[in-house]
Amino acid sequence: MIKLPEDIDVSNKKPRGREKLYLVIITIVITLLTTIVIAGNYLYQKIDPNDGGEICPIIDKIAPKESDGLRSTDFIFDESYKKKSLEAWTKAIQIPSISYDDMGEVGEDSRWNVFKCFDSYFNSTFPKVSSRFDLIHVNTYGLVYILNGTDKTKKPLLLTAHTDVVPVPENTISRWTYPPFEGHFDGEYVWGRGAEDCKNSLVAIFESLELLLGQGFTPKRTIVLGIGFDEEISGHHGAYHIGQYLLNRFGPDSIYLLLDEGGNISEDVYGSSFALPATGEKGYVDVFIKLATTGGHSSIPPSHTSIGIMAKIIDAIEDKPYEPQLIEENPYYKMLQCAAEHSENMDPKLRKNIRSMHLESSKKKVIKAIAENISSKYFISTSQAVDIIHGGLKINALPEEVVTEVNHRIIYGSSIGQIQEKVLRAVRPVAKRFGLSIDAFGVRMEFGDSTPLGKVTLTTYDGLQTAPVTPIENNPTWKLLSGTIRHVFEDSKSAFNVNQKPIFVAPSIMSGNTDTRHYWNLTKNIYRFNPIRGDYSYNIHAIDERVHLDAHLETVAFFYDFVRNADQIR
Repeated sequence: MIKLPEDIDVSNKKPRGREKLYLVIITIVITLLTTIVIAGNYLYQKIDPNDGGEICPIIDKIAPKESDGLRSTDFIFDESYKKKSLEAWTKAIQIPSISYDDMGEVGEDSRWNVFKCFDSYFNSTFPKVSSRFDLIHVNTYGLVYILNGTDKTKKPLLLTAHTDVVPVPENTISRWTYPPFEGHFDGEYVWGRGAEDCKNSLVAIFESLELLLGQGFTPKRTIVLGIGFDEEISGHHGAYHIGQYLLNRFGPDSIYLLLDEGGNISEDVYGSSFALPATGEKGYVDVFIKLATTGGHSSIPPSHTSIGIMAKIIDAIEDKPYEPQLIEENPYYKMLQCAAEHSENMDPKLRKNIRSMHLESSKKKVIKAIAENISSKYFISTSQAVDIIHGGLKINALPEEVVTEVNHRIIYGSSIGQIQEKVLRAVRPVAKRFGLSIDAFGVRMEFGDSTPLGKVTLTTYDGLQTAPVTPIENNPTWKLLSGTIRHVFEDSKSAFNVNQKPIFVAPSIMSGNTDTRHYWNLTKNIYRFNPIRGDYSYNIHAIDERVHLDAHLETVAFFYDFVRNADQIR
């Protein structure tokens, strides 16, 4: 009898070849899926905000030890001290210490002479600082103050600021609510050019030290002040020479910590309060585009004059902005992780994508979201701005030379070389179309056999690559800065500390450049931070610049306790 299929005994049969293959494939698939799940869970745990803060830990507050015998910052917020602070601050604003882009050498350009006023200002306003610190004039108006500490094993603390301010165009003065160099106090705010940038921090540093020295403070750690006078025009006359002086005196990597102007405290980063010291700084380069042609009479013009050709070059440049990119070296990467971990109101989808930025698909979504907002776009993008163009001398003469200047702020992951390549890519087809040769950063190019009808020359000026990034992992200087920020801005007697929410501290990036560019060799611990609440500071570099007096007092309190904490830490 022939057995039916259900009657066949298969208990001792060996799997056929195809069945073996299926079993192997199934086993492999199950193994892979299990591995992926385990790995995924591991990666998620590494960025889970409930994992003990591995991604963005909350730094403990650091209050100075009372054993140093110094008063707490409470008295700084008393009415009696407010009046003294107000007087010191407004006097500094009343000095019209403007630096202009076309300043000549110190000693040759009389516009520098106004900076002499700061010698008498500091001497009369802060007599204890002036008598206890050694003062060295560097390139005439650069000021280096040094107070030697008693413990030579401790590296010095370097605090920096600058005395110069940006110009106030004559045709805008009438639009100011109060004259820009009056230092007017309206009962809440101090108004004037430099009220925030950077005479708030400048004066607060001196105030805090005057208060400490008045109580008999003798530091263990040497304190150095580096006061530049041309930060607004790149610091080549001031901070550059100060940096060289300090390098010669103390040596490379000799400074414990450098604190300069930079980010501030934002009360609303996705619904939470964040202090954002910049641990990095974008690069910088200006590209000059010069177009030279033969000119001629305007009654017989070509289809495009040199100005018209330059317009096409500008159009080609602006039509292709730089693509945003976000690499882990960029401090903004870490800032986003901290915001995802601690912010209250971040969009859930954005939070999820930030937490999984190790995946390229998630990172692309984060980049897209950040780049859509003009206020955050340039933390992850190189910026290009056509700021200056000039050419032509007479209405009936064709312009023989046109010059355009394009400013670039370079993001981490890019370089000056890449900027040059992009500009050349924009210029080349225009030059070829109009029969022009190119001198591109020292390399000559011609198109075709005919004699060129003109030349485009590309040059760069003041090139600066992205700054070295200050490490924050297991860095005691980061804990010192973060802990002091939290202590002062959460616990002080400031009028703003009523119902103060926790302040999270996260690294960020400066989109502009500071005097720190000239101090890179002195320390790896460079922080750019304005100890002020951004909600009480308005219109930096603009009409009606102003800062709340209580915000300034918090800045004084910060430096007062920061110097104490830096002195007490090993």
